Amino acid sequence: MMKKVKFHIEGGLSKRDMEKMWEGALRLIEELGLRVPHRGIRNIISDFDGVRIENDIVKFDDELVSKAVSHQDYSDFPKELEPENPGIVAGAYIKNVIDPETGQIRPANSQDLIDCTKICDEYGFYGPPCVRPNDAPVELQRILMYKVSYEYSRVHAHGILDVAGWLNAREARYGKEMADVAGKDFRIDLWLISPFLAPEEGLDILYEFKDEPVDMNVATMPVTGTTAPINMLDAYVQSLAELFSALTLIYLINESKKSKGRIRTVVVDSIRAYPFDMRYASFVYGSAEDLLGTLYQAQLNRYFGIPLVAKSLLTTGKYPDAHAAAEKAAHTMAAMLSGAFVFANAGLLSVDEIYSIQQLLIDYEIVQFCKRVVRGDELRDDLACVDLIKETGHGRTFLDHETTYRDFKKCLWDPEIFIHSTLIQWQERGSKGPALLAKDIGQNKIRNHSYRADDNVIKEMNKIYSRAARELCE
Repeated sequence: MMKKVKFHIEGGLSKRDMEKMWEGALRLIEELGLRVPHRGIRNIISDFDGVRIENDIVKFDDELVSKAVSHQDYSDFPKELEPENPGIVAGAYIKNVIDPETGQIRPANSQDLIDCTKICDEYGFYGPPCVRPNDAPVELQRILMYKVSYEYSRVHAHGILDVAGWLNAREARYGKEMADVAGKDFRIDLWLISPFLAPEEGLDILYEFKDEPVDMNVATMPVTGTTAPINMLDAYVQSLAELFSALTLIYLINESKKSKGRIRTVVVDSIRAYPFDMRYASFVYGSAEDLLGTLYQAQLNRYFGIPLVAKSLLTTGKYPDAHAAAEKAAHTMAAMLSGAFVFANAGLLSVDEIYSIQQLLIDYEIVQFCKRVVRGDELRDDLACVDLIKETGHGRTFLDHETTYRDFKKCLWDPEIFIHSTLIQWQERGSKGPALLAKDIGQNKIRNHSYRADDNVIKEMNKIYSRAARELCE
């Protein structure tokens, strides 16, 4: 018999702690309420039991909120993902890139979008489109992001790990047409503005699809000391209240349909609050406080039955350097030891202002490193190793032993970027650091990428894009 020896993080919030936080959140939902400045949406939910509307403030009874929470549906979460096979979310429509040739930060363009998408397809990365094509008209950029994603990748910008963030109802309508043609999942999101405001643009999109069986997701991003209390756990009480008040709103919209739709919370962000740096007046990713936020998230997600997606591959670092690597590696290791097995947002730098192909591949390497640690090792009950060690004797090595030949690939992780070479070996290979190695790997992946969507799908998507160009840019 073999025993798997693994490590994991324990402690933190107790069950009673989380129950108290939930009680506080329910009080906020019932007593403060969610501002919903959209008459049509308010009319849809006004006749349900447990709903009270005061001007544009909507309040829900705790029984109704609990019912909404129980109706979450994560059946589309990728079945292949598990702790032994972690997934990576790469992208979030970033405006700038680090040019892989010059190392300069510049606006992203359509070719950057294609190149990043090809790499995502090569590695099977999930998530929204990587970068924003600034060489396209603003009105068409998001539509083009999805067109390119569907054309060059099998799983990118598709499924529950994609967060579309459509800007308005007309844009979202084109997005649905394109998703339908490509056979991809289409979903719309309601991103709250903390504290407790459902933005009109997001509500307009919900109203546009109110009678259609589309998936509707919610997310919120309270920031400590600015849009939420400075104490992180207090901010999490607000996060729970905002997230589940919005979830209840969407649950009722779905309940009002003749053909019931499904409801999902946005998994990429899930239950989360974020730190703010008072010295630089900046939103912070990758800090010690942000890592603590993920540890709280891990416990709260489990408590509410939400798959744990950790935003651990984020940093305030501006280049693929020690700053970025330290924050991403420490955060990802802690997240994985806490039970996370999906990690977002690979390739991002400077919070979410810069995208880098080199960083994308370094982030992949970081996840593989952490995966090896969390996988642990095996210990045999009969301790057969004792006889093995006795057999080898004094002063001999195991280099030519059959167990070494048989098991070394299983026991040892063989990295592509964090290579274990000696100084002489490194010099003989060109003295390349991690960023240069990642650049070479990225170029090979782009050059050898071969997947393209079916010709008929591409043809139909081109028609939709051309029509959007005429109608949205008029």
